Amino acid sequence: MVIEAQAPAAPPRPGPTPRRSVRDAAAAAYRWIGTRNQGVVVLLSLVTGFAVSAVLIVATTADIRIALGGLFRHPGNALAVTGEGLWSFYTGLFRGAIVDPEMLGRAFADPSVAAWRRALTPLGNTITAAVPLAIVGVGLAIAYRSAAFNMGAHAQMVGGGIGASWVAFGLPGLPWLPHVLLAIVAAVVGGALCGLLPGLLKAVTGASEVIVTIMFNYVMANVLVFLLSSTFFRAEGNGVANPVGRVTPPSAALTDLVPFLPVNAGAIVALLVVVAGAVLLNRSRLGFEMQIAGASPRAADVAGIRRKVVVVWAFVISGAVCGIAGAVQVLGVSQQLQVEFGHTIGTLGILVAFVGNTRPVGVAAAALLYGALQAGGLTAQLDSGVSYQLTNVMQSLIVMFVTAPALIAAIYRLRERQGASR
Repeated sequence: MVIEAQAPAAPPRPGPTPRRSVRDAAAAAYRWIGTRNQGVVVLLSLVTGFAVSAVLIVATTADIRIALGGLFRHPGNALAVTGEGLWSFYTGLFRGAIVDPEMLGRAFADPSVAAWRRALTPLGNTITAAVPLAIVGVGLAIAYRSAAFNMGAHAQMVGGGIGASWVAFGLPGLPWLPHVLLAIVAAVVGGALCGLLPGLLKAVTGASEVIVTIMFNYVMANVLVFLLSSTFFRAEGNGVANPVGRVTPPSAALTDLVPFLPVNAGAIVALLVVVAGAVLLNRSRLGFEMQIAGASPRAADVAGIRRKVVVVWAFVISGAVCGIAGAVQVLGVSQQLQVEFGHTIGTLGILVAFVGNTRPVGVAAAALLYGALQAGGLTAQLDSGVSYQLTNVMQSLIVMFVTAPALIAAIYRLRERQGASR
């Protein structure tokens, strides 16, 4: 009997691929981001922020708009004017934040201390602006990694600044190093006390730490006004309309590290804070408990971690670090307390903490970026005529893209890597 071989059945035709929902796409993007691609997302966020800022520059500059109005009649002129405007803005940003090539050439031709100081002044301004942001950002990152949403960096900076200023002008006869160390210790105590109260209210009563810390900012701001206008903190001969504090004596001042670079010793303090923050979060038991309590409260309860104690410690340490930023400002930059002391830094510190992914090293890099935007914005305005406020818009755009990684993953069609779900 002959058995006929049957032809293999044709494979079924594949149907249409089901479309993923927005939620599935966002989940895949977050898995892609969480595997080791956070640096790529941050870099793409910066590129996207600068690209959107370029569109805003074109839209807000009168000369560029007029030139683009004749794009079809004179395309070469329109493109040349647009390119020149963007080039002048970004090169001005570089010259004001990093280095002026002309001044650098003069420094090489005449290698004197004064020439090098003039050439490196933009870089010094960037570092000086970044130092308090890095310190505040590390302090807030410690709290955020513990799921303690500290919004009171301004209050804690004020508390630290008050303590540091009091020790600075109250003990004028001390040698430099002991005087500075005592002032920083006083700032740590002042900032920690300002963080202790919100932490206790959160742990004991369950109060919203966001509301408590925001309101505490107003409390400490008014306490500062009272001290500067009605107590011995007030500078002699100063009017009540614009009160300022007593000047920091030279024995407690944070002087420049080297003669040719205008950066005070606060940069060393910031570096130590970044290292200490990384060690605390990654190499200590308390840091491990903070991160577990912040990532999964249920897992923390199973592991026997006392979450209320962890929350209090997170606020105290975060406040102490923000207090150090207040000391750096009052001892090295402003040299005295003022009514608006620490307000802008406390707000930007929140953004820096999130842009740096609440990791100390990332926070330091984000602080340098923000310091560069602040230092170079004025030069960019003078060179291109673009408003200085546009640099604030650039900061906001960068924050928006960095804190929305799924959006970046969708814009650039980032794919989930093999094994990412594992």
